[in-house]
Amino acid sequence: MKRSSWAIVGIICALAAALVYFHASGRPKPSDEEHIQMLLAKGQSAIERKDLKGVMSCISKDYSDSAGFTFDILRAQALEAIGTEGQYDVLLEHTSVEAHRNTAIANTQVTVYLALDHNGMHQLFNGPITLRLRKEESKRFLVIPTRIWKVMRIDGLPYALSE
Repeated sequence: MKRSSWAIVGIICALAAALVYFHASGRPKPSDEEHIQMLLAKGQSAIERKDLKGVMSCISKDYSDSAGFTFDILRAQALEAIGTEGQYDVLLEHTSVEAHRNTAIANTQVTVYLALDHNGMHQLFNGPITLRLRKEESKRFLVIPTRIWKVMRIDGLPYALSE
């Protein structure tokens, strides 16, 4: 190999070592409950930004619920909702999370508003939601194996969403 190629390999290795060092040191690793809280916040933010990819990144490909929804049906519903005029505001309150190894249950009170330009805020949903989650295999930086929480089932979705 040329000298310049070795220099590039050395720089990449040094950056990788620094990344591992900074990732491993410093703050303590979040608990499963904290990871799930972060997932809920990520989903809430993605809905408010109308970010379909962000919303669906929280959902397992194996999603299914009592209304007959699957990942693909939920994606189609989300795509339709994102196309709606106006801005969503999602409020999660009284959230509790119970994690047991590779599965978890999160209960929260959800209120969803739709803000239209001249017509003010309209409440679309207010009620309790139960999310069933599991840890799934994933990749960080496309190569580093990791396990992340994904939503497998949502109980309590409003009937209007399941039509």
